[in-house]
Amino acid sequence: MKTILNVLLLLFCCHFSHAQAIEKVDNYKGWKWEETYVLTNEFISLAVVPDAAGRVLEYNLSDIQSLWINPKEFGQKYSDSEEVKMNQWRNFGGYRLVPTPVENCALGKNGERSQRWPPPVSIGDAPYTVTDVKESEGQVGITVKSGEQHLPVPKWIPKDKAFTQPQKVEEAFTYERALTIEKNSSKVFYIHKLTNVGKETINRGIMTTSQHQSWSDVKLQDGENFVAYIPFSPKFKMKDGEQYHINVTPESHWRYVHRNRFPLDKNNPEHVEKYFNKGTNWTGEVAPGIFEIHFDYNLMGGFHMISSASWIAYANKLENTVFVKTFEEYNPALEYDHGVNIAVFNSGMATGYLETEVKTPIYKLKGKESVSFKEAHAATKVLSLPLLSVNETGVITKQLNFDKHTNHITAQYGTFIKGDLFLMTLNEKEEIIEEIKLKAVSPLKGIDVDVTLEKSFSQLKVVVKDEEGKEYELDSFVKGDL
Repeated sequence: MKTILNVLLLLFCCHFSHAQAIEKVDNYKGWKWEETYVLTNEFISLAVVPDAAGRVLEYNLSDIQSLWINPKEFGQKYSDSEEVKMNQWRNFGGYRLVPTPVENCALGKNGERSQRWPPPVSIGDAPYTVTDVKESEGQVGITVKSGEQHLPVPKWIPKDKAFTQPQKVEEAFTYERALTIEKNSSKVFYIHKLTNVGKETINRGIMTTSQHQSWSDVKLQDGENFVAYIPFSPKFKMKDGEQYHINVTPESHWRYVHRNRFPLDKNNPEHVEKYFNKGTNWTGEVAPGIFEIHFDYNLMGGFHMISSASWIAYANKLENTVFVKTFEEYNPALEYDHGVNIAVFNSGMATGYLETEVKTPIYKLKGKESVSFKEAHAATKVLSLPLLSVNETGVITKQLNFDKHTNHITAQYGTFIKGDLFLMTLNEKEEIIEEIKLKAVSPLKGIDVDVTLEKSFSQLKVVVKDEEGKEYELDSFVKGDL
């Protein structure tokens, strides 16, 4: 009897360990906050901290971290007072947001709208309220909501040694974020909601940002191993015709290093070569239509580009692990902050981090109107880099290659879905000729396809089938196109 009970307990624990769960944890990982909501399944863990502006401060694939968190802010809880100076920015780290456009949120000295850093506090730094916790058989999730953000916010004028004083509330809005995870998947589904709670029409959007781990050890700056990938196309260019913008100049780069790292000498050719430039971390096109940026601790600056395929990715080359964001398709007819739907920021603050940023359109919201924006994050192990393509099922890192003389097929992938990998061959009528089960797959292991087919075909699909038999297409091609 004891043996039977032990077996049943083991089976129960194994089943439970593969399910998704949400738990409220006090002092999670020694972070000192009383309430951290931890969401987990077989592959990922997320940690949402309401008192830290509702931020997601952890998104891990197994034990591989994607997010940088600032230990100097552990346990901190700030008021919604908007009287903050530049050196009072509450940089918790993690996944956060900023209202856009960023340039017109504050009141300038002469009564004009102006940019301010830190960004508005109520939506970016102050505690959020948990409005819903979802627990169902297939999903768990949490919804958090900001307080009312009033604009313009005051701005510190150093010469006057005083803040500007807005005389009235010209804009009032709230932000709400619902996120869910599912079993058998590394994906996180986000719905961002912006609501105009005032009477006047506003023109606002949001920028969601992830501050990423960008070193393998706190004492070792090896940023070349921590990169962002962006898909681009010549049909989506900046308003001035450029493919991208780097907001660093040789002078600003030199000045930043000289002031914050170590003295530089313009008579030293080595110094000039290394630091009198826009930065050497904007690597460039590493595969057709794929731009790579790596982290550089000795640089502070941003990169703007239009993501042509509505994704951006962060990769840890040491662990062959990628964390991908997918979002709503770019619409050239709409207005975007700085004209782009993504940005990457290289920050030398603290130990430094690479930041991937997603921008919504600028929405025109009448009083009491709301708008929602969907985004999904996903993670997977891969066998090689760079990323070549991203879809809802996974990533492609080596294009499918078909040798028409030998019927030999090779490719490499990463999957967001746990299941079995199949090759499906089809005829000209798109009828299935054969289903070939290759192997069990999951987000925790990169996928290598190396197989020779015996029967002729017209089309081929690479598919992941989950434990319930649901099919997720990972790749496909038509034989005549090769």
